Amino acid sequence: MRKSIIAKDSENEFRHGSRNWLLHARYVRGEHALCLELADDLQKKSDNTHRYAHFIKGLVYSDAGRHQDALERFHSCIRLQPQDPEPLKQVAKSLSCQGRYQLSLEAYLEADKLTKYPDSDIYCALAECAWNLGQLERGVEWARSAVQAGGGERASAVLARLLLAVGDLRGASAAYDQAIATHACGADTLAAAGALRLRAGDPRQAFQLLGAALAQQPAQHAAALALAAMMLQHRDLDAALARLKGALSAHPTCVAAHTNLGLALLAKKKYVAALTCLQRAVWSAPLSARAAHNLGLALLLCRRPASAFCRLATAAALQPHQPYTVLLIGIALERLGDARADAAYARAAALEPGNALVRLNRAGRLARAGNIAQAVEEARATAELLQRDEKPDAQLASSLDTLLALLREAGLNASDLPDTLPLAKVATANEVEDEELTADEV
Repeated sequence: MRKSIIAKDSENEFRHGSRNWLLHARYVRGEHALCLELADDLQKKSDNTHRYAHFIKGLVYSDAGRHQDALERFHSCIRLQPQDPEPLKQVAKSLSCQGRYQLSLEAYLEADKLTKYPDSDIYCALAECAWNLGQLERGVEWARSAVQAGGGERASAVLARLLLAVGDLRGASAAYDQAIATHACGADTLAAAGALRLRAGDPRQAFQLLGAALAQQPAQHAAALALAAMMLQHRDLDAALARLKGALSAHPTCVAAHTNLGLALLAKKKYVAALTCLQRAVWSAPLSARAAHNLGLALLLCRRPASAFCRLATAAALQPHQPYTVLLIGIALERLGDARADAAYARAAALEPGNALVRLNRAGRLARAGNIAQAVEEARATAELLQRDEKPDAQLASSLDTLLALLREAGLNASDLPDTLPLAKVATANEVEDEELTADEV
């Protein structure tokens, strides 16, 4: 890019001893103060018409975050030679850094008109601007053009992100596969591809990609977090703890890492450390309903229903249609002896009538409150929901059997009770995932 501008300088400038090479060398070496001093000297000698000095000063200002000053330098380059697309590309980049994506997109389009050949950098930048503007379909088109123009790993990664945003999981996976097969991809691309494989239900391939990302960059927190989520699902708590600590060392404010670490410690019954981690997650993201929900769950397990109710109420205010949060609120209110617990259980059942866990908890609450008739109806609905599942939850089936046995002991007629599920048809407890300890989404 900068070589092209050197080549386009006037022959007269080279005849008298061009110092563009020194300007370029100082910029590349990071000697920005000397670079600006030399650029000012060249501008004085050329009556402020030294185009490459303007260009290098713009790059230095852009690297320093002084994007408005950089824009002025690049505009000076454009005035001196309007047909050169390189300063226009830098103008568009500075506008994008300022968050002015529409103007940036228009500048990139003007630069594309000036280029003689397809420029993958321009197409990638156009796709990213379209992403920020919410124009996902146009972004996909430009990303495909960038891939065809030889954009390499960056173009394939941008295309995969855009396809994932429009819901084309298969296309996004194919884009990542093409990038990995044809280029030496970095840790970020490998981590994103591994997370997508994990989401698509291919844990073996996901494990390989995430392991490759960590082998290339041990501090890649996204890969470490995804691997930890896999290990949590397989109940390998010690390995998950090691991965989560690595993720936190690279990204100390990562909310998901703090949350998953807290849940792993909770599973190991290290309650004080778990509460500390989950509280840090809430401090890092006070508007995260998931973080507040998980902290409320931990407080309930630690038999602190009043504190749990405060956290769960916050989570419900942020995400009012989450049935598990409302269910936990009902449990907390019941432990506090509050009569509003019945309304919370009813609200949770109304939010998701087809959830056997919610209906079973409501049946237990109604039975404890002495409302036996409604408890039997809820138990019957729970039995029907479990019978519909191909692989019913063994723990739910066992809890339902316990509830029915207690109702029989209370003197209820056996004909009024639903049939119990035969446990031989239910998956074993080792095959059932614990919903309360499922890892956060990556």
